Amino acid sequence: MIKIFITWLVLIGSACLRAADPTELSFGIISTESAVGLKQGFDPFLEKISAQLGIRIRGYYASDYTGVIEAMRFGKVHVAWMGNQAAMHAVDRAGAEIIAQTTSADGSSGYASVIIVHEKSSYRDIAALLADAGKLSFGNGDPLSTTGNLVPSFYLWAPRGIDPRRAFKRVRSANHEVNALAVVSGQVDCATNNTDSLRRLGVKHPAAAAKIRVVWTSPDVATDPIVCRRDLSRELKTRLQAALLAFGRLGADAAEERAMLARVSDGWGPFLAADNRLLLPFRHFEVERDRLILQQDERLPAPEKEKRLTAVAARQRKLEKFETLETFWNRGKENP
Repeated sequence: MIKIFITWLVLIGSACLRAADPTELSFGIISTESAVGLKQGFDPFLEKISAQLGIRIRGYYASDYTGVIEAMRFGKVHVAWMGNQAAMHAVDRAGAEIIAQTTSADGSSGYASVIIVHEKSSYRDIAALLADAGKLSFGNGDPLSTTGNLVPSFYLWAPRGIDPRRAFKRVRSANHEVNALAVVSGQVDCATNNTDSLRRLGVKHPAAAAKIRVVWTSPDVATDPIVCRRDLSRELKTRLQAALLAFGRLGADAAEERAMLARVSDGWGPFLAADNRLLLPFRHFEVERDRLILQQDERLPAPEKEKRLTAVAARQRKLEKFETLETFWNRGKENP
C-alpha cells in the first residue's frame, strides 16, 4: 500500500512538472546579420526540432543581445543561441543555464575575433592602424558580443591601455555582417568581426568578402552556447538537450540535418554537450580586462581606484575558488 502511495506521488509530481512547462517554446536568436537572413537558416532547423520534440518552437529574432537576454528574463524566451559574453549575463540575470555548445561547419569548437579593413587600405598590421586611430572610424561590436567586444578588449585594447571609444575619431556599434559591409563600402575604416562570420560572408557575399583584409586575429575561443531557462522541467531540458545532440548525428535524416545546420547563421556543425563551465574562461577575460583598464586609468582618484581593484580581486578569488572545487570534485575521474 505504501509503495502504491509513493508511486502515485511520483506520478503526480511528474505531471505537475510537465504541466508547468510551456506548451510552445520561444527560441531566442542573436542578431549577427539581417533578420531575413537568419530566418532562412533558422526556420527549417526549428521546424525539424519541433517535430522531433512534439512541441512547437518558434524563432524570436531580437535586434541586439540585450533584447534576447531581457526576453529570457521575463519568460518570453525559453531557449536561446547567444555568444559567451551574453550567456554570462543570461546566467547571472535571466535564470539561464547552458545545455549545449555550437560547433563551426567544419566541426571545430573554436573561432577567433578579428579586426578588418578594406583590401585597399594602407594598413596591413594592427600596430600601424592603432598609431593612426585618432584619424579613423571604427565599427565596434555589440557591447555584449564575445568576438565583437569582449575578446578584442581582453587581447587587444586592455593590454595596451586603449579605450576604443576615445582612441578612434568615430565609433559605431553594429552586428558582424553590418560591420563587414560597412568596411567594404567605406562607411568605417576598420571593424571587429570573427572568422566564422567572415567565412559565412564569403558564401553570401563573395564579392564583398574579397574586399576585406584581416589585420589582427585573436587566439581561438570557444564557440557559442545554447542556453535555456533553468525553471523548465528537468524532463523537458533533458529531451531538448538530447534532440540537439542527436541532430545531424543520428538517424536516417542525419545528412539532411547537417545540411540544415550548415545554413544556420555563420554555418554550424553538430552540437556538443556543455554546461555553465563553458563560461569560465570568459569570466576570467572580464576580470582581467577590468583589472588592466583600472590599473592604466590615470584619471581615477587613488582611493577609488584601490576600491575598484579590490572588488575585481574579489571576483578573481571567487572564480579561483570555484575552479579549485571543480578540480577536487573531478579528481580521479579521468584515471579511475
